[in-house]
Formats: sequence, C-alpha cells, structure tokens
Amino acid sequence: MKIIITESQYDRLFNDLPVSLKRRITQEDLEWLDQELIHHIVSNGPTNKFDDFSDYVIGDLLHGFLVNRKDEEIDTVEDPVYGLVYDDESLSKVGDLYWALKPFLEKKYEKRLYRAWEIKKSK
Repeated sequence: MKIIITESQYDRLFNDLPVSLKRRITQEDLEWLDQELIHHIVSNGPTNKFDDFSDYVIGDLLHGFLVNRKDEEIDTVEDPVYGLVYDDESLSKVGDLYWALKPFLEKKYEKRLYRAWEIKKSK
C-alpha cells in the first residue's frame, strides 16, 4: 500500500522537525521513511506491549534510514578483529541523528503504529 502525502503536508512535517535536524533531513528523507514504515511494521512480530512494538519498528526503520539514506555521513575504518566499523566521529553523528529523529518519528507514527499493533495482537 502506497501512502500519498501532499507537498503541503511534508512542508508542515518539515517545519515540525527539531531545529537540529532541519539541515540533515530532506523532504525526500521524510517520503522514504513513510514508504518504508509499512515494511517495518509487517516484518516485526506481535508483542504484548505497544511500547515494545513501537520501539522495534522505529528502531529498525531508523537503522535502515541511516544505512540507506545517510551512508555518506557514515565513515568506517578497518578494525583487525571486527572488520569495518564506524569511526568515532561517524558513530557520534549517526547516534546524534538517531536520537534526535526517534522522538519525532514516534510522535508522527504513533497512531499508525498503535493500529498495526492492535491488529497484530488480535491475530
């Protein structure tokens, strides 16, 4: 199911972003998140608590977003034991973006996630 959101709705969403994110998140990023949300809802199983379900879906969505949309911000270094790992600066940038975007997405998707959770729980 494709979700259609008008240009003006994205403008409002963009205006609701925390100031720290307005330089790092684009309208295309918001569209990508909306399209990918359904995939992450479907791929997460039912849980007993809504908060757990929401955390799993938002966490997976944010991980996919960072890897697929913000990979230019993620610099890696070769570690002899672990292979490719984030360098310290990238880890900090990614963490900052993750934790700033998480509450925004939780609020934005709360009703949709709750409906999905109720459906999954009832099956």
